[in-house]
Amino acid sequence: MLLVAGDPFVKYASKQEFVDRIEREHACFVELSKTLPRDLMTKPGAWGEDWNIKDLFAHLTEWEQMFLIWYRDGLAGIQPDMPATGYKWNETRRLNNDIWKKYKSKSWKRVSEDFDASYDEVHALALSLSEKELLSTGIFAWTTKYPLTTYFGANTCSHYSVATKILRRWLKKNE
Repeated sequence: MLLVAGDPFVKYASKQEFVDRIEREHACFVELSKTLPRDLMTKPGAWGEDWNIKDLFAHLTEWEQMFLIWYRDGLAGIQPDMPATGYKWNETRRLNNDIWKKYKSKSWKRVSEDFDASYDEVHALALSLSEKELLSTGIFAWTTKYPLTTYFGANTCSHYSVATKILRRWLKKNE
């Protein structure tokens, strides 16, 4: 069923609106990150006590990649492990901490390259899907009563928006 704007599950009126929001929020985050002094990129405290900006980039990358796993598993007829294998939704704090541990020793260069490649992948997927695939319910069994954009948007544009707020707060705190 194609849902329409105004329905509580629909945040986007069209595919173009969804793609535009992904592009806009990503660009805003990336451009703001470029204004950060280099020493702030790896200084702890950007998010919580331990996370730095590099960790935030890694976090965004990992959640994009988790979405892509859900999507691919769903296409293969497999019910995805959401949010990730071994974690329940009420354990996202533990999952996020484990993501932080996974990436904390990676270089800024590697994290940045992974971030760019991951964005290119999710952006290409958004462009490749039809409006019906993005906005309708019942297309993908794994999304149950929600359109794909519910999961896709949470792991892209909504996440970039939150990350931008974190960057702004971090800049203000370190003026």
